[in-house]
Amino acid sequence: MYAGRPEAQAAAFARHVDRLKAGGCGAVAVTSMGGHFCIRQLEAISSLPLIDAIPALDRHFAASGLRRVGVLDSRNAMASRLYGVGSVEVMAPADEDLPTVHATYVAMAAAAEATDAQCRYLAEQGQKLHEAGAEAIVLGGTDLFLAFDGRPPPYPLIDSALVHAAAIARVAMGA
Repeated sequence: MYAGRPEAQAAAFARHVDRLKAGGCGAVAVTSMGGHFCIRQLEAISSLPLIDAIPALDRHFAASGLRRVGVLDSRNAMASRLYGVGSVEVMAPADEDLPTVHATYVAMAAAAEATDAQCRYLAEQGQKLHEAGAEAIVLGGTDLFLAFDGRPPPYPLIDSALVHAAAIARVAMGA
């Protein structure tokens, strides 16, 4: 993701998809929002249908009536405005904040826990986005819930992992 080589990453994912297909799977999901940087390349070569988080988020946003959301995530996901979500305007933290938001998220995810300082910082970034017009803040990174668990902010949150998990469950249940 950070090397900017989506074709190479898609090829690596495709080898895993082939193994899952050989094991009897009927569909596959890239459960990391960061991993979606190569989702279009993977779609083109995947031997199984993909349960893509981007259309799932688009459907969720459209159903909710939201027009503008903010996103907290890795640098790539924030800078890409969630890899092309089209049903809403996606706002990212200010350019000067992107490196620190990214580093805070990556450090928190690597530690599998959030410090009080990390929680405060990410909540403040969400607040800035909310004050700038975001109707809800999307937790793009799968580990970002750690920063808000038990600490509900004064603005709505949307956990992209939960939205994607619901889409995966619908496919698994044949709905």
